[in-house]
Amino acid sequence: MPTKAELYAQMADKVATQLTGSWQEWAGFLTTASRLYKYPFHEQLMIYAQRPDATACAEYDLWNEKMGRYVRRCAFTIPVAAPD
Repeated sequence: MPTKAELYAQMADKVATQLTGSWQEWAGFLTTASRLYKYPFHEQLMIYAQRPDATACAEYDLWNEKMGRYVRRCAFTIPVAAPD
């Protein structure tokens, strides 16, 4: 059984292949990336793969402590694996 890291790597490879396959996919990725411009490419790729309509992404502690917002109990998380 593959590990979570292996599954995330497979997901990233699949999305990267799709992005290079059509200009519509690339344009969709750029739209998502434009909202998340402070994130590195690999994190933008993982966010796009899981939630292309994401508008504001941050770590749990950042939402609570710095932004004064609280994450809802059943909120959808977007795991982002660190690069190898």
